[in-house]
Amino acid sequence: MITFDGGEKRYPDGTVAVDGLDLEVPTGTLTVFVGPSGCGKTTSLRMINRMAEPTRGRVLVNGSDVRDQDPQILRRGIGYVIQHAGLFPHRTVVDNVATVPRLLGRSRKQARATALEVLERVGLGEELAGRYPAQLSGGQQQRVGVARALAADPPILLMDEPFSAVDPVVRKELQQELLRLQSVLAKTIVLVTHDIDEAITLGDRVAVLRPGGVLAQYATPEELLTTPADDFVAGFLGVDRGVRLLSFFPSGDLPLRTEPVVAAGDADAVSRSDERWLLVTDDARRPLGWFDSRTGAVPQDLAGELMPPGRAFVPGRDSVRTALDAAVLSPAGHAVAVDESGCVLGVISGEQVAAVIRTQHHGRSRSGTLRKMS
Repeated sequence: MITFDGGEKRYPDGTVAVDGLDLEVPTGTLTVFVGPSGCGKTTSLRMINRMAEPTRGRVLVNGSDVRDQDPQILRRGIGYVIQHAGLFPHRTVVDNVATVPRLLGRSRKQARATALEVLERVGLGEELAGRYPAQLSGGQQQRVGVARALAADPPILLMDEPFSAVDPVVRKELQQELLRLQSVLAKTIVLVTHDIDEAITLGDRVAVLRPGGVLAQYATPEELLTTPADDFVAGFLGVDRGVRLLSFFPSGDLPLRTEPVVAAGDADAVSRSDERWLLVTDDARRPLGWFDSRTGAVPQDLAGELMPPGRAFVPGRDSVRTALDAAVLSPAGHAVAVDESGCVLGVISGEQVAAVIRTQHHGRSRSGTLRKMS
């Protein structure tokens, strides 16, 4: 457990970076510090491993004040991941990851064996082990940075805007990879970000800091979205916080329709259907695209007359927000539901998704509970 007990960081010129921070990070959870620039989130993070020394109050790790511990010994039990990975450019990937195990006294052979295991854990194959950082993509470099932080198997992992330097697609992949790792490793993680969507996606709890290093609210993501503490928190969450709340609504119970789903070679089924929009699939029942029956006679080459199928969602794995987004972006106004292998399970219209949202929201408003989706 990490505890901030009136933690403060004040600089000699009088600037207060962190002001009386009180919060607890439970063991095995992922807590996110979020807020505007200059709110003290990175300073708060660095107070945990004494890269920034508290000037008042206490920061405790498992009940012990960090100021009573040798900084080097303290940091050996705390992994640290920064924005640009901070890799040694003159060392190979495997030797970058093996750095901390070597510092802890393991032989070069043992350290490299550990590094290869951790690289595989974060989704990097052995074929990358001999490359240098400059030969990797930004996303691969960040994975190496995470692997290096995990190489000594530290119970605590600090992450300072770890994914902000990569493009949105890679960022989403890295976020999902972190959630997967956390589900297996159950580290105590503190992550800093300026992105409220990232905070809500990743955090078991989220600490919103206001300028001046003052804690505005510390709560679960769903509590933030439903009951922001004040106007500052509500403003930081944005006007679309209701849409973000849909990330906590499960999609497993969405009523799917199979009537509009037809095989590409079944022209008779297309001709007989009363549906305007038909989802055409291949022989393996994978989506090929949408056919608008109002365009006239069914052509011989149905696959050549299709509009894109749009983004699909996996019921039970994805949230209602993902399903609604898929329906909105679909040329047919319908979301396509698929199983884990990509085979079509059915479709649902945007109007039907909206009706389910109203029902789920009413039920959760009464029960006061939400379930976080991945």
